[in-house]
Amino acid sequence: MDRGARAREELLDAAERLIAEHGFEVPLRDIAKAAGQRNNSAVNYYFRSRQDLIDAVVARRLVPMEAQRQAMLDGMSDEELRDARALLRVLVEPFGDLEATHYARFLEVVRIRLNREPQSPAESAWPRVTGAMQELVPAADRGARIRRVAAVATTMWALLADRERRAERGGAGPDSLEEIVSMLTAMLTAPQRQPATAG
Repeated sequence: MDRGARAREELLDAAERLIAEHGFEVPLRDIAKAAGQRNNSAVNYYFRSRQDLIDAVVARRLVPMEAQRQAMLDGMSDEELRDARALLRVLVEPFGDLEATHYARFLEVVRIRLNREPQSPAESAWPRVTGAMQELVPAADRGARIRRVAAVATTMWALLADRERRAERGGAGPDSLEEIVSMLTAMLTAPQRQPATAG
């Protein structure tokens, strides 16, 4: 890896960690300093904007994760593709293979500010999984199914971020990803309560 590529990777590592720990508005000069750059403008040299930096952090992790998810999906039977637990494993398990300690927390901070996918939706496993998940929500209304899947995704990011925090403190066990899958499965498949009618 040449010097420029190494500096870029160090900036991505620093951005992922500092944004996860201190929030979206962490000063770019702090990211440059944490990456060992003496020039406060190093982030702007390698990335045009804060948003480009965020997108680069996401793409670096997400592209290989999506390839893993796609491979998992391609290896599943039709029955597994209709199983909530199996589908949720496709979303959750790649986080166990990451060599990252702050990525889920980073996503928790930036997810509402992401302005584009790092790859085309046609190459992404995400819409394939979430579309299949919508069919498993026990609700007749399509809007309710979409909202349930969105809530499950939001909860997933929060649970994975909490897992990273516990790991940092030495508390995440080997079964914690399976526990997350179990909780999300229960949330996805819980019967929808009918609103009480006034009598």
